[in-house]
Amino acid sequence: MPVLKEVGVVDSGGQGLVVIYEGFLAALKGEEVPEFSEDETMNLNEFVHAEHHKMAQDFMSTDDIEFGYCTEFMVRFEEDKLKDHPYDEAKFRDELIKHGDSLLVVSNDEIVKVHIHAEYPGDIFNLGQRFGSFINLKVENMREQHSNIVDKKPAKSKDKQKFGIVTVAMGDGLTKLFKSLGATVVIQGGQTMNPSTQDLANAVKEAHAENVLILPNNKNIIMAAEQAAELAEGNVEVVQTKTIPQGMTAMLTFNPELSIKENQQVMTESCKAVKTGQITYAVRDTQIDGMTIENGHYMGLLDGKIKVTNADHITVIKELLTKMIDVEEDEIVTVIRGGEETNDKEEEEIIAFIEDHFEDIEVEVHQGDQPIYSYIFSIE
Repeated sequence: MPVLKEVGVVDSGGQGLVVIYEGFLAALKGEEVPEFSEDETMNLNEFVHAEHHKMAQDFMSTDDIEFGYCTEFMVRFEEDKLKDHPYDEAKFRDELIKHGDSLLVVSNDEIVKVHIHAEYPGDIFNLGQRFGSFINLKVENMREQHSNIVDKKPAKSKDKQKFGIVTVAMGDGLTKLFKSLGATVVIQGGQTMNPSTQDLANAVKEAHAENVLILPNNKNIIMAAEQAAELAEGNVEVVQTKTIPQGMTAMLTFNPELSIKENQQVMTESCKAVKTGQITYAVRDTQIDGMTIENGHYMGLLDGKIKVTNADHITVIKELLTKMIDVEEDEIVTVIRGGEETNDKEEEEIIAFIEDHFEDIEVEVHQGDQPIYSYIFSIE
């Protein structure tokens, strides 16, 4: 509450009470109050799901898919193979990206997990097998999936799968990204648009799995996710991801060979290595943490705290990245473009800035289409 008072905003719960009291007053005055009909409503997740099947795929062509196979694998390192081919994540990324796009790599002392869209999955598997033995492999023909969606709705399996993952994201690009990382259900939601407990419970049911992990990707959604887990049938656990980058990293560390509890612990631990940057703008004059912020000025946030503000968009981006990147510790910057305030020229300037100022830092760019934040940065 002191923070809300400092920035001069109304607590959303308090605002809700005001609306209720206004209804009471209208009733006492004999004024007409609109009736609420549950039958006429559709929860957010159902609406997005329905509209997606009705419209999203109709305007795409398989010719637009340059790299047709969603390719994933997990390799357990073996000492004998590492003697011949020492593992270097940065060099491995450089090799992989030559064969596709939408690349994501995460590794520790024991395993490496890779996700990439490629045209020749066999080449990708050969590169990974140099370091050890496969734990699991997955290849999906995205052109075939696209055709099936356009032609007809896929039939739902009656048998529950072992694992399901429910995650929250806003924007077509982020939805596709999380789906490609293995999410079973992606609920549209995030900052200023939090899904309800019922939305999350419905998504858990839709996942149709014996074990379901929920990734809120926003600190304001964690409580609703935990309530949904309590309401749901079966084994449901919440990985307390507070940002989109944490959610992406958690997805990459998911291991179907582990139990749901073990996965929750591993995925939660992985989030500690991620720094999240966000670029947005102020909607009012305010002062917070001793920083004066003017209406319409851009703000750079590091792990939720405002670190930079300026009237110039690219200046805020560069200053925030400078505060975020540690060349001694960090290896990769993932840039997620929003639906507004972004363009190709600016993207090129951001990439050039990182490459010129931070030696040996890899850069990946994804189209997220998220509102509110023109850019989201993930640094590991």
